[in-house]
Amino acid sequence: MVGNLRDATRSLRLFTSRLTEANKNLGVQDVSSNGSDVRIYPSIPLLNFLGLLLLAVQKGSADLFKQLKTKYGAHIKEVGTWDEALTTVAEMYFNIQRPRQGNPLFDMMGSMFGGGGAPAAAKPQPKRVGSSAPVVEGLD
Repeated sequence: MVGNLRDATRSLRLFTSRLTEANKNLGVQDVSSNGSDVRIYPSIPLLNFLGLLLLAVQKGSADLFKQLKTKYGAHIKEVGTWDEALTTVAEMYFNIQRPRQGNPLFDMMGSMFGGGGAPAAAKPQPKRVGSSAPVVEGLD
């Protein structure tokens, strides 16, 4: 899905069509609105999530994306391998930045030495006097 929404939508439709053909007893509900159609499978929540995720991407709604992740969070957690893909989707389509990967030891040391875990301020550059070469500090 990452990078090509049209092909992702087409792939999901093809997959769900074949799924319903092969499983005639599978419960499915077609939900249609002005600009979109979604198939809902009461017994397959993650398939519903994927369909709704495609709609959220089409709409460009970061709030809808966050609501979907919350609503289907337990199911997503069961799979355990979708985190990286969903983080990439969040970045690409909803401008949601990746969570900062902290280093607890670095953060602790930074706070002990006055950094507070934030990056240290840049060291000022030596002043240039007359020529293009920098003044060498500490040589008097």
